[in-house]
Amino acid sequence: MKVVEWDRKENINKILIDILEIDPKFSFDKEKEDIYFLYNEEDLYGYAVLSLNDIAELKKIFILPKLRNNGYGTFFLKHIINWLTNKNFGSLIITNHKKMNNFLEKQRFIRTQDGYILNNLAEGKKQEKNMMSVSKFAICVNIVLALLKIVAGRIFSSMSLLSDGLNSLSDLITNVLVIVGLKVGSNPEDKEHPFGHGKIESVFSVIIGTFIMITAFELIKDNFSKLISFSSENNLNISFIPIIITVLAILIKIFQLVFMKKRAKKYNNALINSLLADYNTDIIISTSVLVGLLLSKIHPAFDTVVGFIVAIYIIKSGYGLIKENALILLDSQDDELIERIRSEILRFEEIENAHDFRMTTSGKDIYMFVDVRMDKNKTIEEAHDITNKISKRIKHKYKNIKRLLIHIEPVYEDD
Repeated sequence: MKVVEWDRKENINKILIDILEIDPKFSFDKEKEDIYFLYNEEDLYGYAVLSLNDIAELKKIFILPKLRNNGYGTFFLKHIINWLTNKNFGSLIITNHKKMNNFLEKQRFIRTQDGYILNNLAEGKKQEKNMMSVSKFAICVNIVLALLKIVAGRIFSSMSLLSDGLNSLSDLITNVLVIVGLKVGSNPEDKEHPFGHGKIESVFSVIIGTFIMITAFELIKDNFSKLISFSSENNLNISFIPIIITVLAILIKIFQLVFMKKRAKKYNNALINSLLADYNTDIIISTSVLVGLLLSKIHPAFDTVVGFIVAIYIIKSGYGLIKENALILLDSQDDELIERIRSEILRFEEIENAHDFRMTTSGKDIYMFVDVRMDKNKTIEEAHDITNKISKRIKHKYKNIKRLLIHIEPVYEDD
């Protein structure tokens, strides 16, 4: 299955012949409108006509009648939405929505006086672009910090500063993983991935947590080796240069932490939260290195003792990050959210009971499934209308619930 955009260099008459074979009522303004085609290999399954001005308007979407209600329309529309998102269109409006109301509402279109509209198309793309910029900047910063710390650690024989430099190198890997995770995780739902690609964010967060813990164990090993071979004669070659480098690193990391906290409040992204944990760890490591360097003027053993304390904290931070995201990957259920959704459903008087809640999380999106019990005398149409109202209300109130699938069970008189 593929979607193809009309190439304006192509002969329009040849295209019209193909379209008119499946839809004799086809009409098109070639000066103002664009066409997209839905193909299965060489067979034309449908088309869509769009007007692309300041706001994109879907004039018509057509699927072969024999193929309708088989997911082709959903696939086609999602592809169009993704294409418009990549082209930085903010909204998509549909005025010709005959027999499409329920279909559009399932795709989160909002009913207006003139038709339907889907807003904030570029919000996810904007988030991805901002996070990419932040991560690329962080890579440049970590390259500079890693070189400064490692070189200074070697020159001035400071194990703690050298270990901090190795930690900055691991941060480089972390930032690369964040870029890859954001790129893959932002891909839309498709046939092979009906829940999208958002879980990749948690996968990379687990990897980031693992790198944090590996860094901590390396710190423990280095400090343990230093402690075993410790001698009161092993005085550090204390200079203001490593102290200045460490203070500079702390200030840079504090700036990054404050900046990312603002982004985290706005976007609530698993990878951003992972970076926050990593920045917190970096600040603590660099601060401990600074303390160790200063106290080493009193006694060189302080450099090693501080290193142990830092490593233990880092292990705790990495473990927490791995645990949080592993629970997401294992589809751990949010009991508090489920109870809130249950209360919302039971506000509908037609619902006797709501049970067997299941949910899966993909990035910021939640997909939820629930069984409800309803009067057995309700018609299929009545039951569908009720569940549709429930789904619309809940998705409107809880923006991160992407889909709510409700399975209906009848209530019998002897129940």
